Amino acid sequence: MVDILANVQEATWDAGNPGELDYLKPNGFKFLVHNLPNVSFFCQSANIPDVSLGSPQVATPLVDYYEAGDKLAYGELLIRFIIQENMANYNELYEWLIGLGFPESHKQYTDFSKSQSYRFPDIRPDKQQALGNYSDASLFILDSNNNPQIKIVFQDAFPVSLGGLEFELSSGNTDYFQGVAAFRYRQYKIETL
Repeated sequence: MVDILANVQEATWDAGNPGELDYLKPNGFKFLVHNLPNVSFFCQSANIPDVSLGSPQVATPLVDYYEAGDKLAYGELLIRFIIQENMANYNELYEWLIGLGFPESHKQYTDFSKSQSYRFPDIRPDKQQALGNYSDASLFILDSNNNPQIKIVFQDAFPVSLGGLEFELSSGNTDYFQGVAAFRYRQYKIETL
């Protein structure tokens, strides 16, 4: 009887332990924006944005309480990338922002949309127009052997800001420029590979 009880207690304790003890590495990732091949290659950091659910307060005569909300809010996707000497990757993002914001004329928007449709000729013609506005982005989380284990897909992403660059002679150091860009997106999904 004592042996059976000991086996049950041991089995219960082991059942709650994790099967793997590998930890997530902050440098174990690969980032890919489908419309920005140069930015993706030189990406140095990317985040998994915060996600929050509102919690409206319900007033009562005694004590107010909170209930679970019904709308999710996603934070900004931020990336940092090393800028190429010819600024090709910085320019990819800049041109996308100019195409979306068309500061001089509406023609900038239509020209940009047309130029984006030819990057992916296999896409159906009715879907090609949307490539100028949005692009899916993926963040691959790598395991301890640097193999993709988790894929986070940011659906319908588009840039909302691109950090400026400050040139300076007095520093004396040769620190390479890093660009910072922020994206908004419809939602993100986490997939196990």
